[in-house]
Amino acid sequence: MQQTISLETNWRYFPTEVIDAAYGASELDESSWGILPQLADYPRDLIAVSGTLNLRHTFDLEPIGDVCLRFALHLDRAPVGTQVYVNGWHLGTLQSSEPLNADITDYVSLEDNLVLVKLTHSGELRGLSIEPVPCET
Repeated sequence: MQQTISLETNWRYFPTEVIDAAYGASELDESSWGILPQLADYPRDLIAVSGTLNLRHTFDLEPIGDVCLRFALHLDRAPVGTQVYVNGWHLGTLQSSEPLNADITDYVSLEDNLVLVKLTHSGELRGLSIEPVPCET
């Protein structure tokens, strides 16, 4: 069985209000994005300057063989107004301190998946992961 995939490290950031939400279709080359080793250490000061800070992370999934799995994205904590996308699909906008839990099975593939987090407010950002969940029989 697959292990939980932590999305706490190896991010990129780009401050702008005008960006393609689908992200995969964005004309911006990833090399123009700043490197962010830890998600929790995002540059909060850039939100005040640009209004929106975009964070992106790419990931792959391991082949699962004959096992039935679903994939759930979990975000434990994020500032109010944070928007989360996977491969261009909007998973939700955080309106309170409640965590975000979303089934992303229909939005992911084995390779070249992209998570986009759009921040418009500063605050604690942590606990982002993807968990394989066995299908109910």
